[in-house]
Amino acid sequence: MDISGMLHPERVLMELKSTSKRDALIEIVEDLGKSDAVTNVDALKAAILEREEIMSTGVGLTIAVPHAKLASVKAFTLGIARSAKGIDYDSLDGQPVKIIVTIAAPDNDQNTYLRVLAAVMHVLRDEGKRAGILSAATPADVISVFKA
Repeated sequence: MDISGMLHPERVLMELKSTSKRDALIEIVEDLGKSDAVTNVDALKAAILEREEIMSTGVGLTIAVPHAKLASVKAFTLGIARSAKGIDYDSLDGQPVKIIVTIAAPDNDQNTYLRVLAAVMHVLRDEGKRAGILSAATPADVISVFKA
């Protein structure tokens, strides 16, 4: 599945201002909330934070993939954020997170939701692509990693 069409330069945060997991998630979701596809940013924020309380989306390899499905999300919207220092994220491997890809999805398309999540993970599991995301100079360069 090609997810590059779900990525937009304005949804790429080249360096998070936040240094804590909670603040980083809020910063990311507020940025996602600027998308026309997200009609209720507060609901998305609550869903993402609630999901993190259940189980960390820090999957290891310095990556996290927070995600939520909501009726108030009209189309799949992805955001990418980087942290050069890394954020303590309660990841499965205990390592700080440097790349966060957030998925906001409509609640009525489970099949596409799973395919998008799998496509994101396929890219992020590749060490060279993670390095490409971290070394990218522009948001467009970050997105190009997902196109390759």
